[in-house]
Amino acid sequence: MQLDLGARAPRSFTVDTQPMLRAGAAIVAALAVVPLLPGHDVVSCPLRSTTGVPCPFCGMTRGVGRVLAGDVGGAVALNPGSVALVLTFVVLAVAVIARRATIRIPGWAPMLALASMWAFELAKYATGRPL
Repeated sequence: MQLDLGARAPRSFTVDTQPMLRAGAAIVAALAVVPLLPGHDVVSCPLRSTTGVPCPFCGMTRGVGRVLAGDVGGAVALNPGSVALVLTFVVLAVAVIARRATIRIPGWAPMLALASMWAFELAKYATGRPL
């Protein structure tokens, strides 16, 4: 494999819905079970444990658990990406039901989502709000 540093970023990604739906179902199922396990609050983020700075995904486990429990406001306070993750799973499920084998995602969307989630976490960190 050769890396072409002059290559342009792709304008969009084509995603096969079946494997993504299975992965999404596994993630949502795991995140639904985690709050039922004893000591689930001791799971820590390696970046935050090492540097003290939260990663873009901090609060996602607890957030998805809150979405699944019906507390969307609480999930957004933890990490808005948790609501987006559950909505993505629903979109993938609808795509599979509609027999769409693939979906196209704009190339900028993953980077914008990641940057937005990290900006949210850093803003919480800077203001002293609980992570």
